[in-house]
Amino acid sequence: MTPPTRRASAPQQCGVCSKSFKTLEAVINHCVATGHQADQCCQKCCRLFGSPQALTQHNDSRHRRRPALNSTELRPAARRDSGTASSPYTDAFTCRGNIYTRLSTADQSAIYDMLVSTCHPQSRLKKEGYVLPADPREESCAARESEWTQSHHLLTLKPEHSLPKRKAVVLDCEMAGVQGGQSEVVSICVVDFLTGEVLVNSLVKPRLPITDWRCNISGVTPAIMSLAVANNQALDGWEGARVELCRHIGEDTVLVGQSLRFDLQALRVVHRKIVDTAILTAEAVFGRDKELRQLWGLSALCKELLDLQIRNGSGVHDGLEDAMAAREVALWCLRHQKDLKIWATEKRKSFWRNGAGKRTWRKKPKRKAVQRPPREGGGGGDSDFDLSADEVLRWEDVVDYEMWPKSPPDWD
Repeated sequence: MTPPTRRASAPQQCGVCSKSFKTLEAVINHCVATGHQADQCCQKCCRLFGSPQALTQHNDSRHRRRPALNSTELRPAARRDSGTASSPYTDAFTCRGNIYTRLSTADQSAIYDMLVSTCHPQSRLKKEGYVLPADPREESCAARESEWTQSHHLLTLKPEHSLPKRKAVVLDCEMAGVQGGQSEVVSICVVDFLTGEVLVNSLVKPRLPITDWRCNISGVTPAIMSLAVANNQALDGWEGARVELCRHIGEDTVLVGQSLRFDLQALRVVHRKIVDTAILTAEAVFGRDKELRQLWGLSALCKELLDLQIRNGSGVHDGLEDAMAAREVALWCLRHQKDLKIWATEKRKSFWRNGAGKRTWRKKPKRKAVQRPPREGGGGGDSDFDLSADEVLRWEDVVDYEMWPKSPPDWD
């Protein structure tokens, strides 16, 4: 019996750019590479689904993979020989070629006590732009999560007895730009401050359309995100990222990080116990009760305090590396207060010596004001200049890229 002849498959087409391909495999490879319909492609099965929801159901039933929350690039390093029995670490971690401290169990308690005493007062956090809880007599900590909307922030709750929380964690998020100059979380990393254990390290699927991925800063591209979403390896929006964070923290947990207010605002989280390495080092320079006229970026702090180069000099952030680096800066400040004071004294002298403390913003020269004749009748006040001719500054005119702590917003 003659076998039936196979009919040639019809050309496959990308649903976004309408480009035609000879095979389904070719169109799927195209979608993953460009991000077109990548959240509808299953590479393992070489299938293209009609919607992201259909792909999710397929993954749940066929592959059942959880997001890679506990993945880590940390590796044990060779034991350091400090020559003393009271070494603050027994060995170390390595991350992207750099060595980071692993605290001994005996020293974790002392470091934690020092960390708690270093938490910033609410007045300082308010000055630096943190969202703070209302008066605790008026703020209910038992609000249901279903009542929170995108415009609301969650006050971290007192943990239940059955769910112990970490004493201190390091938080780092990377953001991408959305319409209106706002930011959406695209990755989150949470590390136990005392043990160095990686608790969360995951991409986050943004809920809103991204207008600026800031790939040169976050390192997250549309193709990387689409592939992670397609393989069920990304958390679902800032809400999903916040849920994972709150699995590990309670109201008594100390949150540590570099310029944490950006991370907490993106996650819509309100927290009282904060150690911000940008604030901590700036207060050492200018004083705890003084205006912080300059903040130092994480890369600069690592270089100047630790002689440590992060991000391979490229400027591209890695959440785990940034979290470990912020942890190392905080540990150094706690354990080397005399050295911190020496560094701060030199920075303070340099700040006032170079332009007497003037801001070092890069600013375009202003256009010449347009003089106009006075109005008839003497109206219009005492101004002889057309204020509408003043220059409108853009972000790139005033932002120091080296100092910007997080992914910058859209320039416009």
